[in-house]
Amino acid sequence: MNKYFIKKNILIAVGLITFGIGGRMLLLNYPNIETLMVVAIISGAMLGPYLGFSVALFSVIGSDILIGNSEILIYTWTAWAIIGIVSTLAKQRKHKVAVWADTLKFTGFGIAGTLFFYILTNFGVWHLSGMYPHTFVGLIESYVMAVPFLRNQLLGNMVIVPSVSLVFLTAWKYLPVFVHQTKTVSSKEAVSKFI
Repeated sequence: MNKYFIKKNILIAVGLITFGIGGRMLLLNYPNIETLMVVAIISGAMLGPYLGFSVALFSVIGSDILIGNSEILIYTWTAWAIIGIVSTLAKQRKHKVAVWADTLKFTGFGIAGTLFFYILTNFGVWHLSGMYPHTFVGLIESYVMAVPFLRNQLLGNMVIVPSVSLVFLTAWKYLPVFVHQTKTVSSKEAVSKFI
């Protein structure tokens, strides 16, 4: 891997972390609607498992420093890190980007990631918050009471993940700064491929 490729991936990772934190801050008044899911998926799929893990984790840690978290942070941070790593399955980086097909895959991962996040973090609420008795009925009650948050997160991710993925994947495929070829691609060649 050459130095340019490493530097470019790190810059993309920093951009995704900034987008994740900024998006979460901008959407703060809308419970469980956030940009962290799309950031975790894009970073894992397009940058690989190490940067997927790092981008997802630093995005949630950075935004949690600004807005705070609760006693279940071990569950929320773990969920985001796992989503970032598992998202490497959404795209085999050696293959060309197929903007529409990859957007659909990322959206599917967004839905699956939302369900995974709901299951893991609400287990954490039951386990650590003291809001529910440590019984099977208490666990079920924890999941039932969180359905409105799940609904918000699912609806948000069904809009945010495909929208941001479509823009990101189009840029990744067609903008000269993202074009992954061994030869240098001029701006004119990249624009002609887009048109």
